[in-house]
Amino acid sequence: MFWKLKNFLDGFYQIIDVYKNHFVFLFLIIISAILLQTNTNPQITYFRQRAIYVSALIGEQLGRIPRVWQYEDENRTLELQNTELAKRNIVLEDAYLENIKLRQMLKFKDRFPLNTIPAHIIMKAPDPNLSTITLDKGRDDGVREYQNVITDRGLVGIITHAEDRYSVCQIMLDKTFRAAAKIQRTRLSGIVLWQGLPNEVGFYGVLKNLDVRVGDVVLTSEYSEFFLPNFRVGIVNEINNEIEGIFKNIHVKTSVDFDMIEDVFIVTDTTKASSVRIGFENYFFGNE
Repeated sequence: MFWKLKNFLDGFYQIIDVYKNHFVFLFLIIISAILLQTNTNPQITYFRQRAIYVSALIGEQLGRIPRVWQYEDENRTLELQNTELAKRNIVLEDAYLENIKLRQMLKFKDRFPLNTIPAHIIMKAPDPNLSTITLDKGRDDGVREYQNVITDRGLVGIITHAEDRYSVCQIMLDKTFRAAAKIQRTRLSGIVLWQGLPNEVGFYGVLKNLDVRVGDVVLTSEYSEFFLPNFRVGIVNEINNEIEGIFKNIHVKTSVDFDMIEDVFIVTDTTKASSVRIGFENYFFGNE
């Protein structure tokens, strides 16, 4: 037993001898810490407070590292859930807007005095000089050439071609488009034609001395060969008399926004007598 104790003491002394400098340094650090804690000198106190603050700050920051690792999977799960919720919100918002649009279309169809067929635009012509839209309704649905196409805002164009399951509509923003029209307030007649600007047509044929004002509503007239009268075309937004010739240069903002249009109505009634009635133009929703 004494032999084992002797061996233990010999080993302990050897360790002290090898690491004696380290033990002395550790002892001095402990003594210094005790002296710093018990010293009331203001400078020492200031240093001690700052050292404690820095130690606490470092400890706090180091303490956050395990939390990041610990909750990394949970954060990833929350991010995926947020993404999914954002997608659902987009779908719900689209459904809400679609519901509002469909309700407005049904309201217009119920109150509009002419027979119509609702149609959805499935394609728009890419050529800006040959403006047509392709609709998802055709001859099987009762669509025929020269039927007028409208929305609840006003005139869109005319059916130029019809197949069994689809049809093609020439819109007002086409370089070959022409329609007889009139000013609602004064009944002055003219011709509506496209002049190359988006959502705008010209109203040509009004003498410079006649009464036309910005804000006047333009309607299709009884003199049109292919269009029923009293369909809303748009609002006069500019008048220029400072041009050569005897006619005014009148710009009309179309009631229909052709950049946003998605759904239309095809008017199956083709007799002008059906649309010549007092207040017919007031069935369209204004955009002033």
